[in-house]
Amino acid sequence: MERVAIFAALRWECQPVVHRLRQTARTRVDDFPVWRGRTARREVWVVQTGVGPARSAAAARAIHDAGGFRLFVSTGCAGALHDALGPGDLTVATSVMSATETFETDRDVRERMRTVAERAALSPALGAVLCSPIVLATAAAKRAAAAGGAIAVEMEGAPIASCAARAAIPFAAVRAILDAARSELRHVGAFVEPSTGRVRPLRLARYLARHPSAVPDLLAMQRMMTAAQRSLHRFFDAWLREEA
Repeated sequence: MERVAIFAALRWECQPVVHRLRQTARTRVDDFPVWRGRTARREVWVVQTGVGPARSAAAARAIHDAGGFRLFVSTGCAGALHDALGPGDLTVATSVMSATETFETDRDVRERMRTVAERAALSPALGAVLCSPIVLATAAAKRAAAAGGAIAVEMEGAPIASCAARAAIPFAAVRAILDAARSELRHVGAFVEPSTGRVRPLRLARYLARHPSAVPDLLAMQRMMTAAQRSLHRFFDAWLREEA
């Protein structure tokens, strides 16, 4: 049975994959939560990397060392760098770019992903995706990043792609848009754990006590997360049923 590793930074980004698997068991590989389950034809490992390239690089190395993988997939949410993309839109990467390298995704896998997404009525956008070491929280930062040709930005894909390339493992990346290109993420850094993306409840409460005007922005962020997760559920429902 073929073995596939699917990497996502946050637990809510892992859930659209995990809920489709059978015989699922939660374990850890080094410092990383892993859900191991099955589809009709494949063994699937869902790896929660935490946020950022350092975490995803360590996770990819640890999972690679477990051996036997035929495909690496990077997934989760992304920020739009193109005005045509909004919360919940799906991107299928043709390549993932860091500041120094570009990694092409596997053509056959991404074409199957595109076909599956279209059948699920998701209208996927294909293009290059930028992997940034920092959150691009402002519209100005996203405009500057868009000049490099990417349609979306995330923070984990390039190290996973690099590990896959070194090991000659096919790599693909599918992401749902969280924030639009013109959106401003002004508040999140004040109460979110940088390495895991977890909200710190006490910090959030203190922040809202000092900044009550932030409530509408945070509610909008929750709606964005819901839209992104819904699209990931629809995609993986279809892809794991048809391709895995």
